[in-house]
Amino acid sequence: MECEVTVVIPVYNREAYIADALDSILSQTMQAWKVLIVDDASTDKTAEKIAPYLADERIQYRKNRENRGVGKTLDKALALVDTPYFVIVDSDDWLEKDALETLLAEMKRQPPSTSLVCGNAQVWQEKEGVLERKGLMRHRSFADKYDFLLYGPMLTPRFFRTEAVRRVKGFLADDLSGGRYNEDRYLLLRLIATSRFHHVDKLLYNIRLHGDNLTKKANQGKFNETKKDFIESLMRKWGDEYRPVFYKTPDGWLDVERLVPTELVGAGR
Repeated sequence: MECEVTVVIPVYNREAYIADALDSILSQTMQAWKVLIVDDASTDKTAEKIAPYLADERIQYRKNRENRGVGKTLDKALALVDTPYFVIVDSDDWLEKDALETLLAEMKRQPPSTSLVCGNAQVWQEKEGVLERKGLMRHRSFADKYDFLLYGPMLTPRFFRTEAVRRVKGFLADDLSGGRYNEDRYLLLRLIATSRFHHVDKLLYNIRLHGDNLTKKANQGKFNETKKDFIESLMRKWGDEYRPVFYKTPDGWLDVERLVPTELVGAGR
């Protein structure tokens, strides 16, 4: 069976979790896949944990010489993808067993204008090595780019049409962080400006919350700053029709509350 899907796993110091991500791929109901792991110069035993899996010729491993951040690591991976579709699995998360089969079938039912298919995700909190179920994150489809702009959560899993991502120049580095924060949202905002997203209402992905997620509190200010910067920049590129009004969620994350027509801003209303 021809392989049409690459599972891209960016990884940095995830010796405790990378095996779970890989095992979830090996357990898929659809076995015609490739895995591309790009290691962003891990300093722990991540490479040792990955080594036994490389006996499977479907799994490839690359390692950066120096830490470059997740955005540049994903862009390196994109250059190596040779399948029509790819999906990103974070190295501390894992897939449901039918995720790849479901995502591929859904994408094939969509028109070429669909660049991304997503599903729902179960969120887990890890405490002292024990996983506690926190709740289901149910996503949706979007009417247009502005509808997505007002949507706070990050879509998971992110199953892409490879050509569409390359058309918008991949994982561009933002001006402030060089692609270290919000690389996923920056790509998706540029992608939905020229295409559409499709949601399948099914549990396909698992998110693990732990003490060392990239989105930990210590990085919150950097995430918020970069998000505000590239959203304002993109709004200008989209014709400056609206001005975003930002707010912070109860736990301190920056989101867009509403969009105000630019002519009303200029009129002082």
